[in-house]
Amino acid sequence: MTFYVNAWLDRVDPFVSLHNRHTGEQVVRFDKDELQECLEQGDFCLSELCNPCQKVQQELVKCLLLARCSHDVRQQLDSIYRHFFQPPPASADIIPFRVKQAAM
Repeated sequence: MTFYVNAWLDRVDPFVSLHNRHTGEQVVRFDKDELQECLEQGDFCLSELCNPCQKVQQELVKCLLLARCSHDVRQQLDSIYRHFFQPPPASADIIPFRVKQAAM
């Protein structure tokens, strides 16, 4: 299966999408906030979007797919956590581990 990347970054609501080259079906889409998060985390960089080299584009497709999978898994885990452990503990509620001192 081959893909092409559609990137519109010079808009008020920028996005990057990944499409199946044969069907045109959109496989992945990163809108403004998700796109910013991916760029900050280093999942991919803007220069990769402009690079015409086939190897770079193949690596970009892999990175986009992995970033989407990672984001979706994180959302599912957050949902499961909220379902079973409501409300999530605040950092102030965590008791630090202390080593017991041996009796002399």
